[in-house]
Amino acid sequence: MSNPVLKGLYADPSMIKYGGRYYLYPTTDGFTGWSGTVFHAFSSDDLDNGSWTDEGIIVDVASEQVPWAIGSAWAPAMFEKNGRFYFYFCAKRADGVSCIGVAVSDSPAEGFIAQDEPLLTMEICRENGIRMGQTIDPSVYEEKETGDVYLLFGNGHAAIVKLTDDLCHLCPGTMKNIDGAHEFCEAIDVQKRNGVYHFTWSCGDTRSPDYRVNYGVSDHLYGPIDFHSTILSKDAKRDILGTGHHCMFREPDEDTWYIVHHRFGTPSVKYDGHNGYNREVCIEPLEFDENNRMKPVAVR
Repeated sequence: MSNPVLKGLYADPSMIKYGGRYYLYPTTDGFTGWSGTVFHAFSSDDLDNGSWTDEGIIVDVASEQVPWAIGSAWAPAMFEKNGRFYFYFCAKRADGVSCIGVAVSDSPAEGFIAQDEPLLTMEICRENGIRMGQTIDPSVYEEKETGDVYLLFGNGHAAIVKLTDDLCHLCPGTMKNIDGAHEFCEAIDVQKRNGVYHFTWSCGDTRSPDYRVNYGVSDHLYGPIDFHSTILSKDAKRDILGTGHHCMFREPDEDTWYIVHHRFGTPSVKYDGHNGYNREVCIEPLEFDENNRMKPVAVR
């Protein structure tokens, strides 16, 4: 496995495994102002950078497929449960405000039907007393012991909310801010390992070479988070810059982990001045130490 894993410019990746095959869902990049409008699905049977197949466009936010949106397809998250696939994505309404929507399918790579209205909006955040910059950057967490599913999201401030059983609506009274995410900008993710909640999130501006991922832990899903360290950051000597906006991926039924993220397109000089709109997707091994804490990631 070598980086980047996808040919072309993509960012903000989400990855799942289903039926023995990996599926990767990124933002389509290469557009000034992050103005792309479509999401592709990619699939592979071995994670190798030469083996990913473009399955085509699954959601177009500038089409009738998403009635409430006009563009700016950002930062998706895919979740599978009981053979159904739930694609959470960001897009802008006609008033220019970013919202989070959901589209559902019986296939990981086609047939997605979007809900008529967004799932999460700034108005909903205000109604619930939630501190929030923009309603963007969803990630999904399932509490295996109960089967409850939660959506994490946020810009400027992190938040979490429980989803209803259909995974397309919010459970009233369950939306809260998550405190303790040091230097939080966006893209919060959580996974549970050995009884501990491991939180990761992006810091800084995605246009900055110093864009990075911080890490902390908690005994509670709703926090607060105890900040630990930065685990993913640039290696300027090797022209690896702007490393962030990731997902944590665990091999099903194994203790094998990866962090899937983006970085500036390489060589970075090719996109000088526009690096934050021209990014590429990478996959790195993610390891834990003897104290159940994530080790710093060695970028490649």
